[in-house]
Amino acid sequence: MNSACCKIPTTNREFWVAKIRRNQERDQENYRVLQENGWHVIVVWECQLTPKRLEHTMREVEVLLNENMLSLYRHTPVRYTPGEESSLPMAAEGTWE
Repeated sequence: MNSACCKIPTTNREFWVAKIRRNQERDQENYRVLQENGWHVIVVWECQLTPKRLEHTMREVEVLLNENMLSLYRHTPVRYTPGEESSLPMAAEGTWE
């Protein structure tokens, strides 16, 4: 989820722009580290939790969680080529010694 609902203060604007940029860079690095360690990151901004937007935001979170859960169970089918069965051992042909 992405939201641009923050407002940069008009006083000391240069400071705030630099601070927000550093925060964004830090956040991106933290997301990268979390993802490298197997986490899925969902960001919800405070402004997305207003009564007017809450239901929509929760539906977005629900979709992302469902997609994440489904991705854990997806598999790549094994391709079968006719004629290759002779080179593959049958389950009953195991070596039992």
